[in-house]
Amino acid sequence: MKYSIVLVFCVLAAGLGCNQNRPSYKDAVQSGLKQADLTDVSVSEDISKSTITLTGTLHSDADKTKAGEIAQTNAPGDTVANEISVQIVGSESESKDIASNLDDGIEKNFKAALISTRLNKQDISYKAKNGVLTLTGSVKHADQKSQAQAIASKIPNVQQVVNQIEVKR
Repeated sequence: MKYSIVLVFCVLAAGLGCNQNRPSYKDAVQSGLKQADLTDVSVSEDISKSTITLTGTLHSDADKTKAGEIAQTNAPGDTVANEISVQIVGSESESKDIASNLDDGIEKNFKAALISTRLNKQDISYKAKNGVLTLTGSVKHADQKSQAQAIASKIPNVQQVVNQIEVKR
């Protein structure tokens, strides 16, 4: 019995430390983007959440998609939040306004959905940026985290959900 408890403790300790021991992928992602001539993309990394975030401005959806694919290839197992703004040449100002209004709408619709499902009683924060809805905060049960993810994915104009909600009992 004592050995079982020690074994469980060791497995848990190893699991908790695995994110801190993984390598940084930021340089590899930046290198891949540079090779693809996508130099207007900035890369940030949150090792504790295993998340790579892409920001910046590109001029086509195809380039945005390509940047996301490069990041995912170079950061295996990480979540890639592709927050790159697509601004059509000659219509940059209009593109910014459209993206901003869409993000405002995403946040308002998600807030309404949280209220209607009573998840607004949990500690869930959210932010939309260029169609990426990032969820943070905490909930009491794992099914609430899954429910928030499912709700977020059904909000109009959401291109990606990054669920960083923690379960705290």
